[in-house]
Amino acid sequence: MKKNDEERIKKEEVKFLQAHYTGLADDYARFIEKEQLTDKTLWEKFVKVFKEHADIRDDGWRCEYWGKMMRGACMTYAYIRNEELYEIITDAVIGLMKTQDESGRISGYDVLHEFRGWDVWGRKYVLVGLEYYYEICRDEKFKEDILKAMRRHADYMIENIGDGEGKIGITETSEWWGGVNSCTVLEPMIQLYKLTAEQKYKEFAEYIISTGGCRDGNLIECVKQGKMPHEFPEVKAYETMSFFEGLLAYYEISGENKYLETVQKFTEAVFESDITVIGCAGCTHELFDNSAEKQTEYSETIMQETCVTVTWMRLNARLWENTFDAKYADRIEQSALNAFYGSINTQKLPGYSFEKKALTPALPFDSYSPLYNNVRGRGVGGFKEFPEGGHYGCCACIGAAGTALYPLYAFVGRDDTAYCNFFLNGDANFDFGGKKVRVQCATEYPAKGRVKLTVHTAVSYTHLTLPTT
Repeated sequence: MKKNDEERIKKEEVKFLQAHYTGLADDYARFIEKEQLTDKTLWEKFVKVFKEHADIRDDGWRCEYWGKMMRGACMTYAYIRNEELYEIITDAVIGLMKTQDESGRISGYDVLHEFRGWDVWGRKYVLVGLEYYYEICRDEKFKEDILKAMRRHADYMIENIGDGEGKIGITETSEWWGGVNSCTVLEPMIQLYKLTAEQKYKEFAEYIISTGGCRDGNLIECVKQGKMPHEFPEVKAYETMSFFEGLLAYYEISGENKYLETVQKFTEAVFESDITVIGCAGCTHELFDNSAEKQTEYSETIMQETCVTVTWMRLNARLWENTFDAKYADRIEQSALNAFYGSINTQKLPGYSFEKKALTPALPFDSYSPLYNNVRGRGVGGFKEFPEGGHYGCCACIGAAGTALYPLYAFVGRDDTAYCNFFLNGDANFDFGGKKVRVQCATEYPAKGRVKLTVHTAVSYTHLTLPTT
């Protein structure tokens, strides 16, 4: 890693503060921890996908479940600090790493069927899950093993994907959505570069960027040309936003403002044309479709996928970390308190599977958020059954990242500044230069508008930045 890359990454780091909240955000995070993240049987099913290459039977995406839920579990642990959760997800990491073959592959597809369907997408989520666990892991020896496994896993992709002779192009590794799904491996590949300083990971990221992220047209050029997201050559909202999150990650290591500006321009276009009153997008299934206008039209179709909501929250969180512009926090709040919290299935109601044409056992999150009078639970997004029985879905796996993100970003520290992004009842504790600071927040927001903040500190240089709304 170049010295200026290292200095830039270190400079821009933010830290989540030790916080204790009561109320909606805390209740939902703990509900998901109890009902989903500490379910050992569920983790075992997710690992078994890699043991048996379960996705070759239907070019499936079961291979995303483990990493997607691991990210949310690690974020939840960072907030709640439950030792039982830590032990369970540690076992899940050990189980996954045991499925790695001698060539370094961790895949839901076997070698004969690899680099098609959702294979690279699943490998991306393997990296994501391992990287998030790596950040919370307390065992230095185990961290070395994890890093070795991640490198072998990534190296296999680099050896087989690219422009070179005998390689397959990244946008050709999936028949879906112009290969945008595969190109989202950009973000965890950059994170691996941050962890290892190995140039090959940065170079592979640059190769992906050079493709524009899509077989059917350059997404980066679309933004530069002023096209709205629903005018892109592919309009799958979740995957497209994930690609631009990767582009933002590249800005973090390169410092080239053009990448930040491109992501900001893309995000503003999404907000203007496709984000609805409840903070999600895609009134036609999960697609960018000018939802800001279409939201007023009656529709019988499923709409506004929970995966889209959480990815929008995550993209805005990362933009906030890079700019500290409060508008990004405001957008997270809009999504969290409306589309996202409305999707949490606290009543444990069964959902309706279009694949099975029947009601199916409850999942912790609903997949879609209708805007007209209609019932939730219509359709299980990303529905897949397991060979041994049972089913799961993409939205159910991504949701934990949302229930953790909102309380984690409520109070965030950087240098000598504490940022209060959301008003949550409780307190946050942090350390500036060895001096303890405590901020208490007393509120019933959003049910009521009164907020009382009390700062306990003897640190004269500490700054507290508050939300704009």
